[in-house]
Amino acid sequence: MLFMAVAAFLASCKDKVYNKYYANVPVYTDFETFRQSPEFEAPRELTENGNIYFKDDYLFVIEADEGIHFIDNTNPSAPNNVGFLDVWGCTGMAIRGNYLYVNSFIDLLVYNVSDINSPQEVKRLEDVFPMALPVSDKNYPISSIDKSKGVVTSWKVEKVKEEVDNSNVFWNNCVNCEFAVAESSGGFTANSASGTATAPVGIAGSISLFTVVGDYLYVMSEDNLQPFNLSDPANPSAKQAVGVWGDVETLFPYEDYIFMGTPTGMLVYGTSNPDAPNYLSQFSHARGCDPVVVQNDIAYVTVRSGGPCGGNINQMDVIDVSDVNNPILQRSFEMSNPHGLGIDGELLFVCDGKAGLKVYDASDPVNSGDNMIKKFGNIQATDVIPFDNVAMVIGDDGIYQYDYSDPSELVLLSKIKF
Repeated sequence: MLFMAVAAFLASCKDKVYNKYYANVPVYTDFETFRQSPEFEAPRELTENGNIYFKDDYLFVIEADEGIHFIDNTNPSAPNNVGFLDVWGCTGMAIRGNYLYVNSFIDLLVYNVSDINSPQEVKRLEDVFPMALPVSDKNYPISSIDKSKGVVTSWKVEKVKEEVDNSNVFWNNCVNCEFAVAESSGGFTANSASGTATAPVGIAGSISLFTVVGDYLYVMSEDNLQPFNLSDPANPSAKQAVGVWGDVETLFPYEDYIFMGTPTGMLVYGTSNPDAPNYLSQFSHARGCDPVVVQNDIAYVTVRSGGPCGGNINQMDVIDVSDVNNPILQRSFEMSNPHGLGIDGELLFVCDGKAGLKVYDASDPVNSGDNMIKKFGNIQATDVIPFDNVAMVIGDDGIYQYDYSDPSELVLLSKIKF
């Protein structure tokens, strides 16, 4: 009876009703300031793990939302940190020829890197990633955003107050709300253009969502795969974004196809029409994060539990993709907590979290997981690029490089500390 009386009172009250709760409140940077050309600065110390990219004896390390470290890796035994490209909101990059492509929150930037020590911005495509936002505190929802105020470049956790429909005050599903209260004036009002506050999805800065297939750059942004035509590499043109379901975490190019890792499986998209990639097939597995690499019509997929993906499976799947329309599982191998992986010829490298870096003989892919050659248990590995007998590995405390010219005797060449 008391509940009904209170509900009737609130329903008849003429005062406004508000939710009060803590949320990620946007911090804006005006458009003019945001779009000043990023500077190539003196080297900075690497402070956290991120995506790695390699081209022409240079190793690039992306520090999420901050910029890109340029490292001269001509001598992997003595890598030389030569500079830092200060790019707000970058999470991925790709290089094709002499041009580097990197996201800056809502924009795509193009740099001429023919002089690697003096990258020059040559193009900025504005608002091609309209939904891009910085990493937020996953313990709190995101409050409403007013895009007319500028670009959201960071957050601050504050208590906000949001007007609600007082006829449904007890059923508003407000995340982290402390209470609903009737008040007569003032307070925070949700911006109608951004809708209601929603719980954010955790974003891992080490996930690579850029790839190049032929003359096209593809970037995964939220639920959209955004194609860019690179026929004129200094002046790419953005095409219509393609909606993709499945919370895509990674992109991997193979022949004319894009293999996508999602928390529930692997997706395969074709690029016969490069302007509009099309869904071809999927391979489903139990929920878990899953990077993908492909070689010789075999896809290797790691599935791990925990983190933003949930699940309780830790394994490596070996999948026959000779028919891209019908991927077929060949075998699964138990792992500890696998993250990134890479393959070069007959060697498969798996970053198995706290279990370390593992190297397998993949000459017989179906039995690869039974044929471990080497294990480095002293590194918490998360990502790897094996190329030209050097494995570049992201660990929890730095970048390790190993010589694998003799697979049975991998040799540590260097370590760049975080």
